[in-house]
Amino acid sequence: MEDKVQLFSPGSLGTCWYGKYHYMEPWVGCAHACPYCYARTRGAVTNSLEERETTFEKPALLMERSELLREIEREAGSGRLEILKLCRYTDIFTPEFVADGLALEILRILASSRVRRIILTTKGLPDEDLIQLMIAHREKFSYNLAARPSCVVEGSVLAGFDAGLTPLEPRLEAGARLAAAGVQTTVHMDPFVAGLDDADQALLPFLDRLKRHRLHRVMFSYLLFSNRIMPTMEAAVPAEALEEIMASYDFSGAHKVLPGQEDTASYSLRNDVIRDSVEKTATILQERGFDFVLCSLKSVRGLSTRKFSRSMLCDGKFYA
Repeated sequence: MEDKVQLFSPGSLGTCWYGKYHYMEPWVGCAHACPYCYARTRGAVTNSLEERETTFEKPALLMERSELLREIEREAGSGRLEILKLCRYTDIFTPEFVADGLALEILRILASSRVRRIILTTKGLPDEDLIQLMIAHREKFSYNLAARPSCVVEGSVLAGFDAGLTPLEPRLEAGARLAAAGVQTTVHMDPFVAGLDDADQALLPFLDRLKRHRLHRVMFSYLLFSNRIMPTMEAAVPAEALEEIMASYDFSGAHKVLPGQEDTASYSLRNDVIRDSVEKTATILQERGFDFVLCSLKSVRGLSTRKFSRSMLCDGKFYA
């Protein structure tokens, strides 16, 4: 049977809290069109895009709108979903669906449903109604704002990473309002590019901005390479810069990020590069008083964690 994107699916083996949460995907594709996005290369996504005769950059609903809302209401009220993640392959704050009110309709259903916790990760910008809804149901929502330090650097070679995104400042302002109102809010520095996002001219002013907005919770995860994203990466990053970034990676063998799923095969940073980057970044975060974890780190040889006041390794509960 051909793999397709499903409206609801259980957490994947190899991810945080396997079996204890579900994903929701109301549409397929993402208008942010980030060049590094693993979702555009996943078999379930490409199959579903082909079926709907669209491209990744032009998301399409999984079903007709009224049917979609009925199905979300039915499943969210069933009692089978305790913790829900939005989303694995797309963004619930896709601009088109914020503008036409669909994102609000979906979150209203979930907020009043039997779902206990809604973990939302976004590179989008919620409108005023969405912000007020999350504040009204602050006990249900975990808000994770994805942004990278080098986006504050004028003329950054990674400018193409953010070409499809709303500028950083309004997204930080939205996160600050939610945090101040009691919604658990975390800034997810993702994907973190060693040598660029940990550079002083990027990381320090970025963290200054977070401090000004009283955003004190941070997690970070590193960019992974795969053969499948090379065409979009080559189109978005100047050739010389891309070559320099790739020099920090170990291309001797790919590893499956999720066990048994061939389309997650990726290349990681060389051990010496990630070790030095983690130690530098974690030291700065600790010195500046941030509460932080490193996402998706299982083992880095030679990494000293004793000098840090708390465990840097995320067990999935930090942002939930």
